[in-house]
Amino acid sequence: MNWSWIWIAAVLAALVIAFGVASRRDSSSVGAQETPSQPAYYLKDAVITETTPEGNPEIRLIANRIEQQPNDDGIELSNVRVDYLKVPDKQWFLSAQRGVVPADSHIIQFMGNVELKPTDGPATTFLRTQELSIDSEKNIAYTTTSPVTIRFGAYAMDVKRFEADLNTERVRMEAVNGRTDKG
Repeated sequence: MNWSWIWIAAVLAALVIAFGVASRRDSSSVGAQETPSQPAYYLKDAVITETTPEGNPEIRLIANRIEQQPNDDGIELSNVRVDYLKVPDKQWFLSAQRGVVPADSHIIQFMGNVELKPTDGPATTFLRTQELSIDSEKNIAYTTTSPVTIRFGAYAMDVKRFEADLNTERVRMEAVNGRTDKG
């Protein structure tokens, strides 16, 4: 995954922040106090779109806050939504409380009330788990914790492990227990 566009936004944000800090600083009140650890950069209410070389959107990431961590250059996301558009004619929507993108990685990790569903499928068809990762080069989504609940209509399955090829919509599951929810 190419994150160079985030670096450009970070540099611009750093310049704006530095100018604001310098213009408000009162030289008489400068003290020797320790400042808390700050992110390398952060964005609030951000919408970031990764595109193909032709300019077509591949991934649209929407988050309340995006922070790059100075100690490892990883990126942390809060209250994140993702439109996964990399697979032609098969678009996916994902939501989670948090996300992490390790530095120089094509793996995006999501945590906390993660929900993945096809955008063209019924509203009652989705996968829900506490943690999910997406390999954006291979277009594979897989769980990292158990159990995982998969719902389609009145049917639900709890599985130990789940892996989905987002290209072919082929799914592999382990230790499946199914049920019908009567409404």
